[in-house]
Amino acid sequence: MERDLARRLSFEDAAFINFERPEFPLNVASVGIYEGHIPYAKWVEHVDRRIDLVPRYKQRLMPAPLGLVHPAWIDDPEFDIHNHLGQIHLDKPGDDAQLRATAGEFFARPLERNKPLWEMKLITGLAGGRTAHIAKVHHCMVDGVSGVELLAALLDFEPQPQQPRRKPRKKAAAAPDAASQFTDAIAERMLEQMRFAERVMMAWLDPLGSLRRAERMVSAFGRAGTYLSVPAPATPWNHKLTSPDRLSWGRVRFQDVRAASKMLGGTINDVVLTTLAGAIGRYLESLGQHTEHTTLRVTTPVNVRSEDEGDTLGNRVSFMLAALPVGVRDPLERFDLIHGEISSLKSSGQAQGLDALSSLLGALPPLTQAFVGHNLSMPNTISNLICTNVPGPLVPLYCMGHRLVEHYPWVPLGWRMGLSLAVMSYDRDLAFSYTIDKKVPGDVDALGRWTEEAFRALCDRIGLDMVDDVEAERAAPASSPVPAEFARAPSAGDGAAPEGPHVAGGAELAR
Repeated sequence: MERDLARRLSFEDAAFINFERPEFPLNVASVGIYEGHIPYAKWVEHVDRRIDLVPRYKQRLMPAPLGLVHPAWIDDPEFDIHNHLGQIHLDKPGDDAQLRATAGEFFARPLERNKPLWEMKLITGLAGGRTAHIAKVHHCMVDGVSGVELLAALLDFEPQPQQPRRKPRKKAAAAPDAASQFTDAIAERMLEQMRFAERVMMAWLDPLGSLRRAERMVSAFGRAGTYLSVPAPATPWNHKLTSPDRLSWGRVRFQDVRAASKMLGGTINDVVLTTLAGAIGRYLESLGQHTEHTTLRVTTPVNVRSEDEGDTLGNRVSFMLAALPVGVRDPLERFDLIHGEISSLKSSGQAQGLDALSSLLGALPPLTQAFVGHNLSMPNTISNLICTNVPGPLVPLYCMGHRLVEHYPWVPLGWRMGLSLAVMSYDRDLAFSYTIDKKVPGDVDALGRWTEEAFRALCDRIGLDMVDDVEAERAAPASSPVPAEFARAPSAGDGAAPEGPHVAGGAELAR
């Protein structure tokens, strides 16, 4: 199947360009830790050979003249793999704290826009002879669901897979001249206006359909009314951002999370949010704050891709605004509150209604959208933090024969939200990865550990027996079948799209 390489950015994609600031780059990123030593020169050859499987990663952005339309993707005639790869060697002891610090510094730097918007580094010198990668891709290219495409192209299901035949690489055409760019921009702007007029006409011809769409938006706003009209509580991290260069990691067994969700009659995401609330409550208490009756606001991105959009790049997400009862100490009571809240939000269609609203905002002229994004300065009174839940494969993957043993996602900070959490399944684990602004006070490095403790407290509360020797269980051969979407080898123009146990942004289990 051919990938949908839309030439022009959508308004959703362009928003990540317009709202980006040096103090909070809007990238999607990851850290992967491998067994053994991976030689840098051979790794560069490997990435260079596989990058043809993801054509978008050889394209750069071309701004439109006068901002008449959104920027467009063009093949980069000067593409050079060495402009995107590098090596960092850690001094002894080469522990995970050093790796997190190195990754945080790398993630905190915005990508240069004069070349394809991605970078990777190979990290050597890790304790135990391990190797790691750190990778970042601009959010205008991908969302959490399609953001795993680069890794899907670079990793394999077997230590020694059959290498696909490499096709001759065609030289990219030169960028269009200024006159052609201006003519194209005028034509595309006129076409957009015609499409908008067509939508207005169709709405006039289908009043019942328009009424139903309006009802969904009204319902969404009604359900989110409290969040929009009453300011979110103040927290130590809701301030003007400086640099997202701190990370904290935690891991739990995915099998335990799935078992807990089944025992409780909820979803993976319900368990994740219950665990998050426990960890955040512990953090606030460490600062001497009283958390009783404290309920924060969490934004959870929701995948709204339709079936015919499932193989496209770019962003197709909406979001839900939900309560996070960090002041409730009993994990079972916390779960019940969160499960009821999320179930109500889903039934009200909040995410779909807000997606319809954002589509209306997309009708604004691109120049207006860019102006608003570049000049946004108002405080954020709606949400305290972001938590995104991204699917990954439940089987081990390999890079050049080296098993990927740990994988941690990274998501950017939101507007005046100096704390965000990305959760991703891989192999037998569910990884919790916090992004933290430099000026957030207290022992935020302990958030990963507090997350693991909060999940264990929930399991103890419901009487769930967790595996005692987790590390031995992780080292055992995988018994899970390879998901169908991963089983097929990717071909040029067709990246492998991973199947996960749950949908990005907290939708319920797919199985």
